[in-house]
Amino acid sequence: MFLFSTIGLFLIAAIAEIGGGYLVWHWLRDKKTLTVGLLGSIILVLYGIIQTFQPSNFGRVYAAYGGIFVMMAIVWGLILDKKRPDRFEIVGGFIVLLGALIIFYAPR
Repeated sequence: MFLFSTIGLFLIAAIAEIGGGYLVWHWLRDKKTLTVGLLGSIILVLYGIIQTFQPSNFGRVYAAYGGIFVMMAIVWGLILDKKRPDRFEIVGGFIVLLGALIIFYAPR
């Protein structure tokens, strides 16, 4: 249960961080309305709150989350931006994901 709940929290946090950043990006770069920017900002605050539900210390949670974030950003780019990752993004993504799993789930 621990594994599934923590991975679920990491995935929800990644969607919130990337989604919130995506909205702010569109607000500033694509001249979208202030409402889009504010919504993105609120989602980014929620991302920070979601991370506090992880059952570990701040440093470990955020270090492990980095790997999850990288993989989710690659998937986000593939699905929403229609940008197919190259072999270096794929290999690098798996390397950081493996590092994240070791950081967070290695027995202590």
